[in-house]
Amino acid sequence: MYGKKENNLIIIENGQLTSYMLDDTNVWEVGRPSKENIPDIKLHSTTVSRRHGKFQNLDGEWFYLDYNGKNGTVYNQKHIKPGINGRVRPVMLKDGDLFVFGGGEQQVLNYKTILGLFLTKVYGEDWRVVDSKGYSTLRFLTGEDMETVNSPEKGTVIEKEKGIAIYMGDVTYLAGDIEMTGC
Repeated sequence: MYGKKENNLIIIENGQLTSYMLDDTNVWEVGRPSKENIPDIKLHSTTVSRRHGKFQNLDGEWFYLDYNGKNGTVYNQKHIKPGINGRVRPVMLKDGDLFVFGGGEQQVLNYKTILGLFLTKVYGEDWRVVDSKGYSTLRFLTGEDMETVNSPEKGTVIEKEKGIAIYMGDVTYLAGDIEMTGC
């Protein structure tokens, strides 16, 4: 069923997409695994701290709490800064929020950083990977509706009623009733 209401987190690291159904538990620790630390959401890049942050449900609302690691987290193109006296500052989440884990203060997507996308609906369980290498223009089709994106940046998200696309440069991830062509 497309557009089913369910809070989930999409993570793309090293070309691999993983979906976490957040409503399955109230707290999801994020970090780089080690012998002493086994986070719920394992990010393997060396730019991510062992204890990087957490996603937490508080009274039915989802928040992200960043632990202020060395390379930090960018949330919707803004670096998450610590609160007063270095305290953790919670960020209330909404559909379509975009994260870059381990990228410093800029939203730079490269082989060392990880993209995260918070969604409040699910477009199906099967994600497709489409080659988008070398395209300067992308067209996304859902039924009769078409959207054209010129010179897209890595991390561009196109969300429609029945489908979603995440452009990552050489590849684009698609879920639901959406197709892509490029030139």
